[in-house]
Amino acid sequence: GAPLFARDTHEPCLTEAGKLLVDYSRRMLALRDEALRRLGQRSPGSGSLAIAAHEAAAVYLLPGPLRVYLERFPDVKVTIYRSRLSEIPRQVMDREVDVGFVKEEPAFHELRWIHVYSDELILVASPRHPLARRRTVRIRDLAGEPFVFHHLCASTEQAILRLFAQHGARCNVVAELWSFENIKDFVKQDIGLAIVPRVTAAAELRDRALVQIPVPELRVARQTYMIFRDPEYLSQPARGLVSIVRSFDWKSARPRPAEAQPSGATLLPYAPSTRAR
Repeated sequence: GAPLFARDTHEPCLTEAGKLLVDYSRRMLALRDEALRRLGQRSPGSGSLAIAAHEAAAVYLLPGPLRVYLERFPDVKVTIYRSRLSEIPRQVMDREVDVGFVKEEPAFHELRWIHVYSDELILVASPRHPLARRRTVRIRDLAGEPFVFHHLCASTEQAILRLFAQHGARCNVVAELWSFENIKDFVKQDIGLAIVPRVTAAAELRDRALVQIPVPELRVARQTYMIFRDPEYLSQPARGLVSIVRSFDWKSARPRPAEAQPSGATLLPYAPSTRAR
């Protein structure tokens, strides 16, 4: 309600309140012009990218696409947060991170998702273990065998314990460790057996540092999904990662050539297959 102009003279002039408002207005316009200038100078491939992921995705899946990503966007600073699966959708929703990697499709309707990777749980042992020479092992044959579990993978542990109970066998958990690398080291030292995602033990299986013991009843699939907010609100660095992950060939650890990509595999514009629940 303060008057801005004094009209008691032949030519209207500013009041003290008017002069104050002009000063602030000029500073606001100058800041606007500076912001537009800085944004115009900024490279589309610069900025930061925050990722939340469970351990298997962060350690064993992400290095491949991130290598390609950083080749294309060398000026982007990437930060990976190893988070609990239950927390990742909220972190993405609250914009604490740009994208997340989870094992299930998100329950939040506001989140989009892409299926990234299909895996399975396998039983691994040291090559010296007596069961390593068996072509097939049944769950009941594992009753009493020492097992090493991951203490942050509660849902996987419960699924395995239920599987043992269904076959009338007791799963003997002798240690719960904090990473798959620790678990593999314990198995190599003949401390126990372990049931882990195949991707976490691929290198050791290839080098025969560990062996897989076939268990017909062990048919537990594991999926990995990439989740993110509506494409309209994604930063340019986040869009770049989503585009690379969508087209990534996990067998060759490189993006698929454009002509080999399935229809709709490009990020911009977003394909209908990137859908919300």
